[in-house]
Amino acid sequence: MLRIPIDRRVSVGAAILCFLAFIFSFWNLTFAGFFVLLLIGHLTFFRDPNRTPSPGNGPVSPADGTVVHISTEYEPRFLKEQAVRIGIFLSVFNVHVNRSPVEGEVTYLQYEPGRFLNALSKESVVQNESNWIGLRNKNQSAFVRQIAGTIARRIHCDVSVAARLKRGQKFGIICYGSRVECWIPQRMFQPRISLGERVKAGKTLLGEWES
Repeated sequence: MLRIPIDRRVSVGAAILCFLAFIFSFWNLTFAGFFVLLLIGHLTFFRDPNRTPSPGNGPVSPADGTVVHISTEYEPRFLKEQAVRIGIFLSVFNVHVNRSPVEGEVTYLQYEPGRFLNALSKESVVQNESNWIGLRNKNQSAFVRQIAGTIARRIHCDVSVAARLKRGQKFGIICYGSRVECWIPQRMFQPRISLGERVKAGKTLLGEWES
């Protein structure tokens, strides 16, 4: 039997929807069916499929979704150098589990409260609630930002400073539509993706390391 892995945070919402479906089933099957559909959608949203990184040692995508931003700019918080910035938009239909783009140690972690603007808007990148994760190893580094959206109002980060992550390892999840950004030092990285491309967390190569 096919088993679809589900993130552990599905339990509370699923329990509420099951309870509502049970209550409404006694007097209104239409409402009961509505909550059953919501339950299926809820379970689907929290799916956590197994992922195997693509061959090679380049950084992999930290999120499922569509690439909506690629630029080169100075990153002042963690990398403190020119970096390739990649923005990925996650719709409600995407897997929302986040994965480490590189193997390394978490040496920076910062949560920032904020607003819940549409994750596609430019203002959301500056104003929305977010969580920053900096990863380093001897030769490579990456800086990831989980950004909440209009519907996504809860960010879960399951790692702490000094934790070691493998390339493609799960580190958290953002509930419902959101955005994830990744900065990689320009001096050692050549991007191989384009705007509008669909990527998968822990699997799709963002580019290649340069010696």
